[in-house]
Order: sequence, then C-alpha cells, then structure tokens
Amino acid sequence: MDKAPVVLVDAQPFVLVVGREQVVAVVTAAGSQGPPGRQGAPGPAGGSAVQRIAGEQLSALRVVYEWAGVVRYLDLQDAEHIDQVAGVTLTAVEMGELVNLQLAGPLDDAAWSWQPGPVWLGQAGTLTQTPPLDGHLLFIGNAVSPTRIIINIDQPIALAEE
Repeated sequence: MDKAPVVLVDAQPFVLVVGREQVVAVVTAAGSQGPPGRQGAPGPAGGSAVQRIAGEQLSALRVVYEWAGVVRYLDLQDAEHIDQVAGVTLTAVEMGELVNLQLAGPLDDAAWSWQPGPVWLGQAGTLTQTPPLDGHLLFIGNAVSPTRIIINIDQPIALAEE
C-alpha cells in the first residue's frame, strides 16, 4: 500500500502535523500578554461624556461652555456664551490639558450635600440650588440624593433685570 508523505513541524509556538489529505492536528502553545488596547471613552457608559481642551485652569464639577475649540467656565451672567454649554467637568486640569465633561446622566460626589430638587448654574460655573434673580436661569439637573445629581441640561432663560 502506498503511504502518504507526512510533514511534522515541531517549533515554538505550535506543532503542525500534516497528512496528504488533511490537517490532522494543530496545537498552539500559550502566548504572552499582548499590548494594552485603546483607552475607552471617558466617563460613564452610554456616551454621555466627552473630552475637550481646557482654555483655562479648571476645577472638577463645574459647568463650562465650548468656544473656538476650548472650554471655559460658564457664568450665569455670560449672555454671549450661555447657549454654548458643553457640560460639567469631571476632573480638574491645567490650561491646555484634556478635560472630561459629562453631558447627561447621574453624577456623584461624596462632598456634596444636596437637598432633593433642581440644580442650577451659579457664578463661574458653580452648581447651586438657589435660583438666580438676574442673569440667566440654566437648569443643570435634579438632586436625587445628597451626593448625586442627574444631569439633564435645559435651555437657558434670560431673567428680567429689576
């Protein structure tokens, strides 16, 4: 009877045995750890956070607006930029660094002590539960516990000056 030629390869990382008609067996050896993958999107799952370049030194948990490719603090008196709200900063950064911004959804901070109810834009990007009497009323979200707000940014309302 005519025997089929057999090829044996015994080298790392595998052993390959080939018969005339088919591959009989492939055995792979354990490999080493590969390089780390690309970092995922910042913030919570669901695409509710983005990264932007800071146009000034920024603190965490402040409202910012975006203009000309950078973000800066938004103030309730800033009529020029009140419609360009970009989100709430998640991290503190220096000017020129990337800052993580949250646009919607739950945001927690152990240092907060909110009462249940609305959260508004205050001065220089601060969050407050005291609605302003002048400038602009900008609803940022609702406090649902002392340490959590649900961000749901609304359209600003210009307040009449007294």
